[in-house]
Amino acid sequence: MLDVTDLNIEFHDHLTPETVVNDFDLHMDYGEIVGLVGESGSGKTMSALAIAGLLSRKNMKKRGRIEFEGTDILNCPRNELRSLQGKDISMVFQEPMNSLDPLKKIGYQVEESLKIHTDMSAKNRKRLALRALSEVELPDPKGIYELYPHELSGGMRQRVMIAAAIISKPKLLICDEPTTALDVTIQAQILELLKKINKRYNTAILFISHDLSLVRKLCKRVLVMYRGNVVESGEAEQVFSHPEAEYTRLLIAAIPKFEKLRKD
Repeated sequence: MLDVTDLNIEFHDHLTPETVVNDFDLHMDYGEIVGLVGESGSGKTMSALAIAGLLSRKNMKKRGRIEFEGTDILNCPRNELRSLQGKDISMVFQEPMNSLDPLKKIGYQVEESLKIHTDMSAKNRKRLALRALSEVELPDPKGIYELYPHELSGGMRQRVMIAAAIISKPKLLICDEPTTALDVTIQAQILELLKKINKRYNTAILFISHDLSLVRKLCKRVLVMYRGNVVESGEAEQVFSHPEAEYTRLLIAAIPKFEKLRKD
């Protein structure tokens, strides 16, 4: 489904060019859940934005290939890229209040990709929006449909973002630190929700996080990034049980002991 080969991203908005992603490779099959981990500034979010086709075409140089079902995301025409975004490739960001429009009701925003990619009637869009809100296990979807983002809790807003992302049944869902701003209980609920979406629709998920304990619970495979480079990759359990890279060992050592004990 997805093949990323030798992806390099270089910023040119300073006097000296800065490489933020260096020779990044990733292969994902349909229905696979892959974790992308590393500290802030490691290049994981930039790699994800490139896959989603959301990087600016100005002030940066991109080299390599990102093939999604045969379409080269990096070099395809904008209209071809827009036909994929929100339909076949969707993204959930870290802070929903920065992504949701505070002046528009929840229902309007959940339906947005249907308005862009289909000629569906308003009645059918609302029906699918209510179904999506129900699928992300929000109480009273009809009531929430009429609310504004500030009227919901952080966890509920994140579920709304996931509902908006899955309403068109994407083949790839990119989740960029989707649980960082949430408490531990809500984090666990969001992880379970992502597992259900993956199983129900065979949706492939690229899960970006700096938290290895979350990645271990959700992902089958994992890539570890440091300073723009993938320093280790493989089956999640193998990487966590027998890390080869020194940086990976340091990340695992930083996991709170109660997380290790709970996993064991």
